[in-house]
Amino acid sequence: MPIVLDNNKVGAIGEYIKENAEEHSKVTISSPIFTIYAFEELRKVLEKSDKFRFLFNEPTFIKRIIANDKEVKEFEFQMHQRERNVSEFNLEIGLKNNLDQNQIASKCYQFIQDKGEIKSVVKSGCVTLSNILVENPNNSFLIQGNNIAFSKDGLGYTNQIRFDFNTVNDEQQMIDQYLAFINQIFDNEELVVDVKEELLKHLSNLYKENSPELIYYLTLYNIFGEKLLNMDDMARVKERTGINKTKVWNSLYNFQHDAVVGAIKKLELYNGCIIADSVGLGKTFEALAIIKYYELRNNRVLVLCPKKLRGNWTSFKQNSVTNFLAEDRFNYDVLNHTDLSRDKGKSGDINLETINWGNYDLVVIDESHNFRNNNAFKGKETRYQKLMNRIIKSGVRTKVLMLSATPVNNRLADLKNQIMFITEDQDDAFKDSVGINSIETTLRVAQTRFKEWSKLPEEKRTTATLLPMLDYNFFNLLNTVTIARSRRQIQTYYDTKDIGEFPTRLKPISVKSDIDINKNFPSLGKVNGMIASLHLAIYSPMLYVLPSKLEYYEALYDQEVKGGTGKFKQVDREKNIVNLMRVNIFKRLESSVNSFTLTLERILSQIEIMMDVLDKDQEYDFDDDTFSNVEDDDFDYEVGGKIKIKVKDLDALRLREDLAEDRKILEELLYQSIDVTPDKDAKLHDLKNQITNKIMHPINEENKKIIIFTSFSDTAEYLYKCLNEWLLNTHGLYCGLVTGGSGIKTNLKSVSNQFESILANFSPRSNHLRTDKDQIDVLIATDCISEGQNLQDCDYLINYDIHWNPVRIVQRFGRVDRIGSTNKVIQLVNFWPNMELDEYINLENRVKNRMVMLDLSATGDDDLLSAESKNLEYRKNQLKQLQNEVLDVEDLQGGISITDLTLDDFIMSLDRYMKEHPNILEKYPTGVYAITNIPEKNKDECTAGVIYCLKQKKYTDNQESASSLYPYYLVYVKDDGSIQAKNTNPKKILDLFKVLCQGKEEPIEKLVKSFNKKTKNGSDMSDYTYLLEQAVYDIKGVVEQKGIQSLFQIGQATLLDNTVSGLNDFELVSFLVVES
Repeated sequence: MPIVLDNNKVGAIGEYIKENAEEHSKVTISSPIFTIYAFEELRKVLEKSDKFRFLFNEPTFIKRIIANDKEVKEFEFQMHQRERNVSEFNLEIGLKNNLDQNQIASKCYQFIQDKGEIKSVVKSGCVTLSNILVENPNNSFLIQGNNIAFSKDGLGYTNQIRFDFNTVNDEQQMIDQYLAFINQIFDNEELVVDVKEELLKHLSNLYKENSPELIYYLTLYNIFGEKLLNMDDMARVKERTGINKTKVWNSLYNFQHDAVVGAIKKLELYNGCIIADSVGLGKTFEALAIIKYYELRNNRVLVLCPKKLRGNWTSFKQNSVTNFLAEDRFNYDVLNHTDLSRDKGKSGDINLETINWGNYDLVVIDESHNFRNNNAFKGKETRYQKLMNRIIKSGVRTKVLMLSATPVNNRLADLKNQIMFITEDQDDAFKDSVGINSIETTLRVAQTRFKEWSKLPEEKRTTATLLPMLDYNFFNLLNTVTIARSRRQIQTYYDTKDIGEFPTRLKPISVKSDIDINKNFPSLGKVNGMIASLHLAIYSPMLYVLPSKLEYYEALYDQEVKGGTGKFKQVDREKNIVNLMRVNIFKRLESSVNSFTLTLERILSQIEIMMDVLDKDQEYDFDDDTFSNVEDDDFDYEVGGKIKIKVKDLDALRLREDLAEDRKILEELLYQSIDVTPDKDAKLHDLKNQITNKIMHPINEENKKIIIFTSFSDTAEYLYKCLNEWLLNTHGLYCGLVTGGSGIKTNLKSVSNQFESILANFSPRSNHLRTDKDQIDVLIATDCISEGQNLQDCDYLINYDIHWNPVRIVQRFGRVDRIGSTNKVIQLVNFWPNMELDEYINLENRVKNRMVMLDLSATGDDDLLSAESKNLEYRKNQLKQLQNEVLDVEDLQGGISITDLTLDDFIMSLDRYMKEHPNILEKYPTGVYAITNIPEKNKDECTAGVIYCLKQKKYTDNQESASSLYPYYLVYVKDDGSIQAKNTNPKKILDLFKVLCQGKEEPIEKLVKSFNKKTKNGSDMSDYTYLLEQAVYDIKGVVEQKGIQSLFQIGQATLLDNTVSGLNDFELVSFLVVES
């Protein structure tokens, strides 16, 4: 008579089998699931049996899939999940955290090998019944039901509330019929295949010793595997187009290959990518490889760059012996950022009137952070709008690649504008692909956190305190669109054997120079006072419009902002231009007395012209393209166009008075500066001493090369004029000059006066040219080469003037401070005004009073004013730091680097590993571990302990903010139970994980033996279970803290729904035992 088992009140299947199975029985099970914990539960019974037959009634461990191509990928994923159920069936996950799966798997392996016959159906749906048949020598029985599975849960060992209806039948006729049925299936080779070896292999993975490298990549696969699955696999990007045969591809290092492949995937998937690798890591060359990939697909490519970098980009297209990439035949167009403000004229060979803006498949934007969504001047598009509307949105679908060393500068508005180029202004563009509902909301929340963080005391304003404050969506957004690695990460976490090291940075030399040798020139403080008192009326005609006419001109030239809710007045715009011009005059004096003189002469000549206009009563044309001779993007001011004002509408009397006052002050300053001829120029004298000292005492054997940087082309040309003959006659060295304009020349007769020729002959080795000919040894340059150039033959860089933005100083030094340099050491020399730094900064700030109002109206960010005063403090600290050490951009005090926030590098390396080792990680069980040791160079940041990777089993959508790896957590616990690296800093732990495992492709035998002895071959894991509990406590603290925060957000109070209570709420993915 049949018996009912409901796995609840009436009785559990497992208990019935234990009570009724006899010795020497034969057990046959049909189930979609096989788990080692079910085996462990019935082990004593099964080990007494003579034979064990198991049929997977859903395809599992099979090699050939019967399905159409469309179904295969989804099917493989489901099958791999069933295979992993062997050790990680959802309802048994807590058991694994006892760390005993190693032992259980070992016993199960032995049993299956001795007594098992394991088969699987090849097609889903052909055998639907799940049954357990026990053939006893005396009384056999068959268990049938709706929910039978060979798992602890299916056997009735569960805390779940279940409503099963299983029956036990011991009628011989029924048993005979079932036996005939199941035997028929087992013997049908078209229906089933033998999978015993595959199951045994899987079981052996559960208890075999694993290499550290495998555990590292298995951990990455669990955390990021889904992201990779979502990435439409581009089947070895580099081989599809022949990119691997190009010169540019073969000139890249391994970490650069990763960036190129990763960027192409993002361009294909999301339509855009921001490469934000740190200074000196070769962003330009990564971009060139990406450009070549698309050119090989017959795509049309446009490069948009700052005017000062134009020569750099065009040089790679030249059919010249000095262009080492000439054989790649690059064919992209190059335009300046400023060309977007023009509709007429030519840019190089391109006619701006006839160019087909909408016909580019890929746009590469260098220095992309310069694009701000400014409000248009009346009736005129800004560069941002023109780029968005005419190039990206119109015509063919345009992919956007952006390059920037500083895409995030404590204000995320700029990052948002860059991302909007990728999404074509669509706020929910990533909703379906990566689950980000609103880009604007994500960045606004992150901006709020940035603000909170920036108000912390200086000692607490670190990356480590910022990371836990940011939420998952922000990290997800960054990982979706950016690739960002720092120099430190490449040095520490990449195998750099084939690359070489970065050179060692010597402590910077600071030189404080007077203006003239005789000290007759007035003090900087006095000069500053005179500059500050200038009206500079030639740049602000609206301030002199008669009150009766003001309304008319305001209607013509004022701009509506914030959707028409506010106005940005032309008067305010002009005030900003005046302030900028004051800064410009002051910075030119700081650069060189010659540049200062030329500037004074130019302004005086403009005053004369304006006086003349007033005398003749003409209409006055005001063109605010004032800064065309400033080679600096920070003065790359959005040109508004011409302002026309009739002289009769001006207060001519007041205007004449102010012009006359300015003329008097400027003439007095000019009288003083003209007197400082080159032979009296104290700063020039100090520079010659520095050069002589370097040449007489080279810091690397035989290396006499020097780069001299200045912000102004006037200064660069002055220095070339004063130095080129002196260098040749005194030291026998040739000199070159490179500025963004026409100032490109050299006195080495064998070299043409062309940008790429001069750079190639200054740094021939890094440009793959012969080094046995005469070379240029001293290069004088503006910031037109502060980016994108590899000049690492040189080991000595002089900043003849200090740029107001410390990032620029780091970028300049990045020309020589590069990975793979043959120089052992490199030197930075900074020229400062002869005064204390605090006095200098305060002086400069008084004259500066930067364009805060303009930015305020453009961005609507009301926090900018306080940010500006904070900016001054940052800058003071940064410049103080730069006096004592050379820093990376990400180390400049008070700033946050995007390289600390992105995890894309790990996804790229996982992708590479999976291509080189197919079908390993997909089927590999979790809960496994490896033992590793600490490399010598990482002794300071690593200690003996365990790194755990855990997955939270129960979580709500609101908890998404709890971790940037959500729902995964990484914790590094020391041997004594204290926390070495908290779960809130996953990038740090992943970096350590990588360095602890890299290159260790085999288990470390000595450590394995010691571990097995300590744990009695895995049977006593109590120490590691204790450390695992400490890891969970670390996570719980953070989850609960986040929960409390969310209680104060409307509609978010569900986070603490008892989702985290202890160890059983987490699945152990992997752990790495670190031995000292």
